[in-house]
Amino acid sequence: MRFLFLLLTGIWTTLVVSQDSGLRVQTQQGDVLGSLVTPTVRQFLGIPYAVADRWEAPALPSPREEDFEADHFGDSCIQMNSPSNLEFLKLTGSAVPNGTESENCMSVNIWSPSVDRKQKTAVMIWIYGGAFQFGTSNIPTYDGQFFVRDHDDVTLVTFNYRLNVFGQPNAPQLANSTTAQNFGLLDVDAAVQWVHDNIANFGGDPERMILFGQSAGSAAVDLYTIAHPDDHRITGVIEHSGSVTGGAGPTLGGGAGNSTVWNELADAVGCGSNPDDEQLACMKQVPGRTLEDAIVNMNSNFGLVIDNITVFGDVASRVAAGNFLKVPLLVGSTEHEGDIFVVGEELLSPLGFAQPLVTELSADLLTYLGFTCSAGAAALVRTNASVPAWRYHYQAVFPDIFTRPDLRSWHASELPIVFGTYNQSTEIAKTPDEIALSTYMQSAWVAFARDPENGLSDFGWPMYNPTSDSLIQLGNFFNKSSATFGRGDQLDFACSKVDTLVAISAQVLGLLLP
Repeated sequence: MRFLFLLLTGIWTTLVVSQDSGLRVQTQQGDVLGSLVTPTVRQFLGIPYAVADRWEAPALPSPREEDFEADHFGDSCIQMNSPSNLEFLKLTGSAVPNGTESENCMSVNIWSPSVDRKQKTAVMIWIYGGAFQFGTSNIPTYDGQFFVRDHDDVTLVTFNYRLNVFGQPNAPQLANSTTAQNFGLLDVDAAVQWVHDNIANFGGDPERMILFGQSAGSAAVDLYTIAHPDDHRITGVIEHSGSVTGGAGPTLGGGAGNSTVWNELADAVGCGSNPDDEQLACMKQVPGRTLEDAIVNMNSNFGLVIDNITVFGDVASRVAAGNFLKVPLLVGSTEHEGDIFVVGEELLSPLGFAQPLVTELSADLLTYLGFTCSAGAAALVRTNASVPAWRYHYQAVFPDIFTRPDLRSWHASELPIVFGTYNQSTEIAKTPDEIALSTYMQSAWVAFARDPENGLSDFGWPMYNPTSDSLIQLGNFFNKSSATFGRGDQLDFACSKVDTLVAISAQVLGLLLP
């Protein structure tokens, strides 16, 4: 009898905890079971939001009869582990994520406040970067618990989407269809829809959802605004270092699929070089890792495809005509984006080291051409369309985030500060300015999420005007713990001379060759 009593007591306790604590949540596919990652933050990891066969559009998972244990990250989508990508991760201080890779990788992760805190919160949906070639939500930098722990009225969501040849195969057979060819971007759409349909049960408000992302993730956000000009699910967007509407954008594979790189890959894995249905059928049967290893060996790249559904070839004219989603924008870049790319390439070159002076010159030109000017142009597009826009310029350098003395405020260096995950490193002491800047920036991002129209104005940030002191300079020499304000047109003074800058950049790159 005592055993039966204890068993019944345990079952009752489990039911009470799962119901009263909000750790059992109903979704369209069935209940999921989360955990308290801190006493005030609920965590749900690896929830499937879609399924798809290779090179097919995502669809909702089938309903589940059993509870889903949302206690670990799902598989990462198959990564392109090329030497340059691995070197980038090494220089950022990020290890290759500990976890498996597969094509069954479309899952979401949710951090929401405990049930005794405010519910029906604003929702922040994060899209990771990685040039559409690598990246995963299973990276410690993107841990959302600190956003939710330190701020009321916010829920944070991350998710995985398909990459490289699995995300955008550039297959000529698919180019003959009228369907989208960028499957990773279709995954973004599917994730947004799943979150919209289910987030209320996790404590989020489906009427207050924003997208934010960095690098390729930022480009995906911007592409979303172009592909969905009449969308009612997203109320604001934040773009870190990657703006298509500003004139610079993702690497495209070609208007109708790059048959050359596709056929080279097909031939390399034994499917032949004739782009017919038989070749496509063969490619669908090749193991995923075999495809990816062949791409690395070929030193090839599968970029986004202009399919005029998810990616348009007439972005400039569409934007000029105001044919984009007119929701408030916070856009920005880091002061020295290019450092990590140039240093990484030099370390992999026969030189094996970064050359003084030439490295900085090349990196600064890359920063200007690839990121600074496009961020300013993207902000100006919204301003000219009477859409609220704010522009930041991240300039901070902190010892624990920088792995080499020749890396300044490099591409993605702001992310540990924004997410509050800089504190996961224990080797180097955090500075008071670093802690304060993280608190300041995270509070600004949350203010925008809560109220994209007015949140940043209430926070004290002026809307962007290139000729006024409205450029938000974060963590610079004059105020390392928050912001100073400058003029965007002074930062962008040479953006009208792109052809000249490109020519100079080519000459500087020539100096880097051994």
